[in-house]
Amino acid sequence: MDHKIVLHQGVYKKTASLGEAVFLITGMTIGAGILGLPYVVSRVGVIIGVLMIVVLGLVMMLLNLMVGEIAVRTRQDFQLAGFAGKYLGKGVKNFMSLMLIFGFFGTLLAYVVGEGRALSAIFGGDPVYWSVFFWSIGSIFIWRGLQTIKKLEMILSMVVIAIITGLSIFIFGKFNVSNFFYTDLTKIFLPYGVIMFALSGSAAVAEAHAILPNDPKKYRKAVILGSAIPIFVYVLFALSVAAFSGLNTTEVATVGLGNSLGGWAVIAGNVFAILAMGTGFMGFGVALKQIFVWDYKVNKNLAEFTVIAVPIILFLFGIRSFVVVLDIVGGLFIGLEAIVLVAVAYMARKKGDIPTQSFGLKNFWLMAIPILFFFSLASVYTVMKMVY
Repeated sequence: MDHKIVLHQGVYKKTASLGEAVFLITGMTIGAGILGLPYVVSRVGVIIGVLMIVVLGLVMMLLNLMVGEIAVRTRQDFQLAGFAGKYLGKGVKNFMSLMLIFGFFGTLLAYVVGEGRALSAIFGGDPVYWSVFFWSIGSIFIWRGLQTIKKLEMILSMVVIAIITGLSIFIFGKFNVSNFFYTDLTKIFLPYGVIMFALSGSAAVAEAHAILPNDPKKYRKAVILGSAIPIFVYVLFALSVAAFSGLNTTEVATVGLGNSLGGWAVIAGNVFAILAMGTGFMGFGVALKQIFVWDYKVNKNLAEFTVIAVPIILFLFGIRSFVVVLDIVGGLFIGLEAIVLVAVAYMARKKGDIPTQSFGLKNFWLMAIPILFFFSLASVYTVMKMVY
């Protein structure tokens, strides 16, 4: 495997292969959100829920392509807030930073909560203690940084996808026809936040460019494949579990599967949950650290301490509602981020450092309109739920 050496943030590092970049994006995308998908899909109906995953997945792919184009048009390495500051000014950068920071901390908190439950389901004991155990291990990898994580990302992501695929195929053979055709249109807005949370991977797109620079065509392939794989995995898993369990589907899907199928399902289901959330925790932890270091020039040690400490503090103070965290982060924070990123992409196309015609789609507004529509809808709906 031929790796070139590039200067990145003052450090000489090896570039990644296409596969490593794809699975960096995939690994940071497939995480805690997958455990909540079968529940929301089962409530609105399998057919409608799966269709929503596909449509929102394609919308998220368009957003990821926009982020990729921003990255290839910009000379400096930034995370999402840094791009916003460069093209839209300090005020927008600070707003974007708040959305990202709240969203990332919420994501890390969700992983800490979910990992505790998954580990407890396999080994027994108090989920709180397992959450603290997982946090301590994951924090080591956040401290070690992106180069360590990208070496794990490809292997762990492939294992996760293999487990999910095998488990889903087994369950699909046992699905109930009445569950498959059940529909409740009064729940049509319920899945938005959780689905968007599960599909969110824009920060990973910026990370992938840092380890796959100077090759826009290969980078574009990585963005498309890294966005498409989670869609396939989510559809397969949500379809199988919701069609099998119906309205008995639990908020954390692997718990219900374990109750229905027995011990082996507890182990298989929760192993994939542990691996998926583990890779996501490490990837998003590094991304948040780099917001502080790259975009705000915070001391590296202080940034690492903040990223590592805040989720466990929130957890120990009792914020442990898994689905609520997913819904708010996905529906509100990620929705607002996406709206800002459309404006950033528009300005990057006009004022970017590096002219390029080899990355994004030709018609900008064909990409932008569905992104603005769906994410605005999700943000408004989430705020209404919080208020009322």
